[in-house]
Amino acid sequence: MSNNAPALILNQESLKIHFTRHSSISEDITKPPLLDLKILASLSSKRRLHHVSGRHALSKISSSKDGDVLEIVPGLGGCLIRDGRIFARCSISHSDYGAVAVVAPENMSVGVDLEPRNRIISQGALNLILNEKEKYDAQDEHSRLLIWMSKEAISKALGIGMSISKDITHDGKSWVAMGSRWATNSHHVKISGVEHIAVIALGITEEI
Repeated sequence: MSNNAPALILNQESLKIHFTRHSSISEDITKPPLLDLKILASLSSKRRLHHVSGRHALSKISSSKDGDVLEIVPGLGGCLIRDGRIFARCSISHSDYGAVAVVAPENMSVGVDLEPRNRIISQGALNLILNEKEKYDAQDEHSRLLIWMSKEAISKALGIGMSISKDITHDGKSWVAMGSRWATNSHHVKISGVEHIAVIALGITEEI
């Protein structure tokens, strides 16, 4: 994918994903819908840029307009709401270089995590999210990063923090969390010259 332009992918399930560079936001004079001014007021300048970049990416693929609301709903994750009704599901993630947003139909659970490809997860952080079996499965830095990102994406799709990470497990067939199954897939993209991985989690309708 190009380093100089955002990427837009549409798959057969009508899942949309959009990447954007933080620097590109300064080139766009329009303010995207879905900005949360209360959140913005409480953030540092760096975090404000992350917030705006994520909402900017989301606005490109969600058909959002002024008056729409993005709300994190426990059990449902990110929900785009218009006139009191959920019209799409979504998720946003950031790095120091850019942001990614994903949008799915209102009946599809979705979450995303974006990290630089060379990010190293500390052992202390790993101990907080890995169960005993996973400590043996994660034999290299790349495996550890993908496990971390998969759990992050699933927890976001559920609208719940990483506090449930040890209860998100892989049974050899798919990820399992809170009585539901999850599939994950990764996209590799270069943002501002830095290789990134985006892991997307999608809910599977199959019963456990």
